Amino acid sequence: MMNEYSYELEVTETAMDKRKEAFLAGKKLPKNDVLAVTKLNKLLSKLLLEQAKLLGIEKDQEKFCLDKNELADPLDEASINIQASQELRFRNRNIFYLKKINKSLGRILDGSYGHCEECDDDISFERLMARPTAELCILCKEEAELGERNSIFGKKSKSLGKSITELGGR
Repeated sequence: MMNEYSYELEVTETAMDKRKEAFLAGKKLPKNDVLAVTKLNKLLSKLLLEQAKLLGIEKDQEKFCLDKNELADPLDEASINIQASQELRFRNRNIFYLKKINKSLGRILDGSYGHCEECDDDISFERLMARPTAELCILCKEEAELGERNSIFGKKSKSLGKSITELGGR
């Protein structure tokens, strides 16, 4: 049973196979010197499942229209504003993650999935299973996080994916 807080999505193997076929559009997975075909298939399934979950959540997002009766007094209005703000933040976070998934799916198609964008080294299969949208190997990611922690201007917004200086330059 699915309620507004449960984002579980039941996906059968045949449904996942259909999603894979539609994604690949009759093409074979490109050769990847980092990952074996079975591992790449496993990661592709994981990414497509996450994409399906997020797209399923987005279909249920009709909660942003407020009724005038709900805004009867200032306390109700404040409560609803906080709730709407929180829902919008979650929605923005899901949209950002969906963009990362789509970027990873594109990298699978062009054969660059599994390569670190910083040092061009291989990203381990274990890291990709834990975070299928990883663009950096663990060493580069640790180095980037260390740099972010040491600089207020290097810190990135988790939902916008931009640093404070990039956000301020609008």
